[in-house]
Amino acid sequence: MPSADDAQAEAEAAPANTVQADARAALLAKLRELGQDEETLATVERAGRLATFAVELALGGARRHTLTYVARESGLSPAFLRQLMQANGRPTPVPRERAYTDDDIALARRIRFFLDAGIPRDGVLEIARVAGHGMMQTAEAVRRTAASPLMQAGDTELTLALRYVQAAEALAPEMAAVLDSMFRAQLRDGVRGDLVTEAERDAGRLAGTRDVTVAFADLVGYTKLGEHVPTERLGQVATRLTELATASIVRPTQLVKAIGDAVMLVSWEVDPMLETILALIAAADAEGEGFPTLRVGIAYGPATPRGGDWFGSTVNLASRLTDVGKPGRVYATESVVEASDEGYDWKRSRRRNLKGIDGRTRLHSLTLPSDDGS
Repeated sequence: MPSADDAQAEAEAAPANTVQADARAALLAKLRELGQDEETLATVERAGRLATFAVELALGGARRHTLTYVARESGLSPAFLRQLMQANGRPTPVPRERAYTDDDIALARRIRFFLDAGIPRDGVLEIARVAGHGMMQTAEAVRRTAASPLMQAGDTELTLALRYVQAAEALAPEMAAVLDSMFRAQLRDGVRGDLVTEAERDAGRLAGTRDVTVAFADLVGYTKLGEHVPTERLGQVATRLTELATASIVRPTQLVKAIGDAVMLVSWEVDPMLETILALIAAADAEGEGFPTLRVGIAYGPATPRGGDWFGSTVNLASRLTDVGKPGRVYATESVVEASDEGYDWKRSRRRNLKGIDGRTRLHSLTLPSDDGS
């Protein structure tokens, strides 16, 4: 005979089993609604993938097509399609592996449209690399922030999956609309800031290199801080720097990237960059003693944009200025001082040898509002 303890355990398990059964039934109903047949459902359930399969379908469909099939349906060559998927951070399957969805066919057809419109293949691959990196970060941020509110104490895999499916169906279209609006706004701002020269019009293309202001701001003592605080706290400090930099932007300055304990900014003009840096330093100071001090290096000169980043001697120079800078200081090159407004107070410093930079570089230190003049 079962013991009293066994009977109590069965009684306690009954409600949980009922919830699990209800979630399973609801998931199966949703999968049938999404066009899945009984054979597919049985195969998926035997593999223990019922929960993840349901979420995959809600986010764009099951993986049912090979790379060759997607290429044939879109009019792209298999070789170029593979390059495109690799650039975008997507699966690179073995022959005959079914790794792609109906959404991937739609995407490939749109890429074909861009190629037919005259956008070069190298340009399409560059866009794919930048967009893939950005979307990967965006998706991770959405997953992190949206997952916690959906979870409830005592959830099983199936009940949580059902809630994910319901959220995906409700929120995914809205998220797509939000990202579309943000992209259009960024593109508008970028076009508004472009000055197309006569030489560029004559050549029929934008020049790859232009004079820009480049700045790096990094956290002093960040590596040593990692020896004394939890990893999670270290990540919060780096994330906070990015948040402060974003909030401090004075257009046309742009945040190019965050690099662990540093941020890189670019502006077509010098003064908006200086306003941005001053706002960033003030914001970092306002964080209190627990937040590391910033040091900043700024250079002005030619640089080339590529894949969402900037390259060239000016970028390297700004980075080296940051490396040799003192905590709480802003160092700039002579070209920055010459191009800045007369309202900025600069202190001329001695020439320095900078790693990887030919010759000796004259440094200038920006007097900050917090300086006491000593």
